Amino acid sequence: MKEDFGTQLEDGSLRFVRDLPGPIERVWDYFADPEKRATWFCGGTMAKKPGDRFTMTFDHAKLSDEPFPERFAELKGGVSFDVELVEFEPPHRLVFRDFGVAGEEGRVSVTLEPDGERVTLTLIQSPHHEFAQLISAAAGWQAHIGLMIDELEGTPRRRFWAEHEVAEDHYRDALKPAG
Repeated sequence: MKEDFGTQLEDGSLRFVRDLPGPIERVWDYFADPEKRATWFCGGTMAKKPGDRFTMTFDHAKLSDEPFPERFAELKGGVSFDVELVEFEPPHRLVFRDFGVAGEEGRVSVTLEPDGERVTLTLIQSPHHEFAQLISAAAGWQAHIGLMIDELEGTPRRRFWAEHEVAEDHYRDALKPAG
């Protein structure tokens, strides 16, 4: 685990703050361009104005050649779901509302702020009501953002599932159930 862990806010939301290599437009593309987004998170489509929907397609087999953990077998072959764009302010802010893999509605905000030649990413995921989903979401963001950092820095790609497992162990102890 190269980066700090995310933190839990008072309302149960998860917050991840990362220092990334810029420029800001390059980092923005890793969120707004589905092809670049697919290298670290999920592919699919992208909306350009608030209120429009787009598709997120997760295919973890394209992110890592590690075997799938048995408990994530339902993700084999990929999974897609619809997302609604809430805010779209290139290259600084992106907010979307998802209807999730587990059927629980969520909200994710991405804020990018230039800091010299670097960019500060602040990502906030709304709380999950099921504690197991909260832990999985935190571990997922930890591992996915780590892959994006590897892409941006041009360093060898870390092992997604190994990273996810270490993060799950941490978050199981560090987080509190929402509500």
